[in-house]
Amino acid sequence: MVEVISSVERQSTQHDSALVARVLAQARADVLAELERVFAERRRTGYGPLYDLLADYPFREGKGLRPAICFAACRAAGGRTDQALISATALELFHNAFLVHDDVEDGSEFRRGKVTMLRAHGAPIAINVGDATNVLAVELLLGNTGAIGVRKALLVLNEVERMARESAEGQAIELGWIADRRFDLEDGDYIRMAYKKTCWYTVIAPLRIGVICGSKPGPLAPLDAELLPLVELGFLAGIAFQIHDDLLNLEADEDLYGKEIGGDLWEGKRTVMLLHFVRVAPARVRSRALRILTTPRSAKLEKDVDWLRAEMERAGSLDHGRSLAREYSERALEKDGELSFLEENDDRRFLREMLQYVIHRVK
Repeated sequence: MVEVISSVERQSTQHDSALVARVLAQARADVLAELERVFAERRRTGYGPLYDLLADYPFREGKGLRPAICFAACRAAGGRTDQALISATALELFHNAFLVHDDVEDGSEFRRGKVTMLRAHGAPIAINVGDATNVLAVELLLGNTGAIGVRKALLVLNEVERMARESAEGQAIELGWIADRRFDLEDGDYIRMAYKKTCWYTVIAPLRIGVICGSKPGPLAPLDAELLPLVELGFLAGIAFQIHDDLLNLEADEDLYGKEIGGDLWEGKRTVMLLHFVRVAPARVRSRALRILTTPRSAKLEKDVDWLRAEMERAGSLDHGRSLAREYSERALEKDGELSFLEENDDRRFLREMLQYVIHRVK
């Protein structure tokens, strides 16, 4: 196996952006082609206007990170792209269903450079589109029995059930904080929430599902003990991804980011940067910040949100987030060396480069 670069050496170099861009673009193209086929069939056999709405979010500009991880893990495990196509497409559908529902729950205004389904069509239609997207994803996964066999298809379904359950629990934790107006939280509370809400469906499940799809049959397949490091690796990479995503929400170029800059502050989301700020801010500043954060979005003033963002920067809260994201990315790189059952090829290299990409991306 090729020697893994130390975290210190790796931190001083940029990730292979060309390789990452190529794998992401190809994964997205493969999944969109499959979605085109699926939506065309559903428009022909079902209620066409519904599937026009289902196609909205997936065909907006996106990264395609989850399908790319799934495809790369499949090929690094010795498999072919077609073995992971159904699973990768289903993962993209689940992701978009989560986004539609998240936008309703958060009252979000923009998603991927356009107004949200909520804002364009209202909550009832948006909720139904999210539900229908989840149903379509499950329907696709049933087709895995013919593509990769019954045993692997059931293993994939088991991974998807765990992914969905963890994500729902993580969302419940976050919504509970908002409902209870809780800000007395530590970094560990945030990391537990993000482990459930983000890590499982962004990194852990795509990795494990990809390996299942591409692995050899029977006794040659990786054992549960060999797949266990994928949970910890996905946890570390997923936390780095989510913290960086929260940072982008505060300081990215809105045209590149594709979402509303500062939306997390408008919505009062408990990011690791905001929780740090609440802990370290002087009492008078913290008091004003909490009044702003607990004000309903519709009643918030732009000048107050701008003030809050500037105070977070002044308090070193954004630097705290950057440091924590780097720490988790470096720890993921160290854990990467335990995946000896994966082949050394471009896909294996993509998975390694992805651990740096998650904290260097601009959208």
